[in-house]
Amino acid sequence: MDAGTWSPDESPVIGLLEFSSNESLPATDAFESALAAADATIHRGELEAVLDAEPAPSLLVAAGGAALSALARATATASLSAPVLPVGPIPGVRAASRNRAPDALAAALEGDATVRRRDVLEADALFEGDASHPPVRALFDLTLVTDEPASISEFSIRSRDETVDSVRADGIVVATAAGTHGYASAVDAPELSRAVDGVAVAPIGPFVTKTRQWVLPDRELALTIDRDEQPVTLVADEQAIGRVAVAEPVTVSVTETVPVLAVPGTVLEG
Repeated sequence: MDAGTWSPDESPVIGLLEFSSNESLPATDAFESALAAADATIHRGELEAVLDAEPAPSLLVAAGGAALSALARATATASLSAPVLPVGPIPGVRAASRNRAPDALAAALEGDATVRRRDVLEADALFEGDASHPPVRALFDLTLVTDEPASISEFSIRSRDETVDSVRADGIVVATAAGTHGYASAVDAPELSRAVDGVAVAPIGPFVTKTRQWVLPDRELALTIDRDEQPVTLVADEQAIGRVAVAEPVTVSVTETVPVLAVPGTVLEG
């Protein structure tokens, strides 16, 4: 999964992403010495403005899981070539602590960083009232969940055209290796290594006390809602997308990756 050591440009362009979440980056002047030493150009702002800036960023700095999720969604329209230096804490992703973010950036700009590719999930679904909705992407997990808490529905799971199981539950979660450290861990989904080309699948609030969780190939996974008693919504990285049609498969595959920078030593927190 590692793509090797990252080599910074001679005059790098740094994008500092502002994102409306509980996490935020340090003030720009905190990065001043690292930027000056590397003769770097800086863009700071919201995601779309930074990605569209000229010259294009050669490195992005993003705080929090919501910002990384937004970058994963951005890969639906264009591959993300600039690596991302994450600032944490972010479950499942090694990230620089906020007060060490300038040190992490300085180390990366000196060439002391490794690119690690993080899988992005893509789901194709037929939504009620929106038959032409584009594919949905998520960095951590995709979830089918009933709109009302503790409202059981029935879901079937198929992998590569073979039936895996059918379960009655409040929902089903599909998680990447990074996602198995977050919400999926609360429903006992298996924890995955990045070295595994697969996804973790687990029911949410199953009707029976003894249930199974699965590690399945990361291609050609299909989830289907088999009962129409309760509306079911597709959620991507905690963002509700829309109600999914009954009896229409939601197909899930890993189709893209986000390049994430890892800096060795004490700069990073696990």
